[in-house]
Amino acid sequence: MTVCWPLPKGLDAVLLPAGEWWDAVRVPAYLGEGVLTRLGASSGAVIRDPYGSRLYWLVEPGSAQGWSFCEFAAVQVLGAASWVTVPPSSRLHPPGPHWAVPCTPAGSLTPAATLHAALHVTITQNLGPRPRQTTPPTERR
Repeated sequence: MTVCWPLPKGLDAVLLPAGEWWDAVRVPAYLGEGVLTRLGASSGAVIRDPYGSRLYWLVEPGSAQGWSFCEFAAVQVLGAASWVTVPPSSRLHPPGPHWAVPCTPAGSLTPAATLHAALHVTITQNLGPRPRQTTPPTERR
């Protein structure tokens, strides 16, 4: 999905309010890299913050409201009253915040349902219940 919003011009990242053109879904990098791989070409624009070790997906405002994941997954939906550091469209590499998936005319927002499904699978694989042990543990003496 494409939405028109003011990408920063120049060389510096700027703070933009979430909830106006998009909401942001903030995901720790250790989970976010798996989500990014899982989404592939279906991902919209993604901001990588190497300082905070976070990835930010942009979704339609209000579309991720009410999402609930286990607390220790540390996934946060940033809507109205939140601010996001947005890099200029030309910043595709560090240092600083940069686009992991650039904003393009073909699509800037990730479909919320698609992102939610990818997050659910990735969180379950990384943080979900461990498989039960089928063989008894060796006895210690």
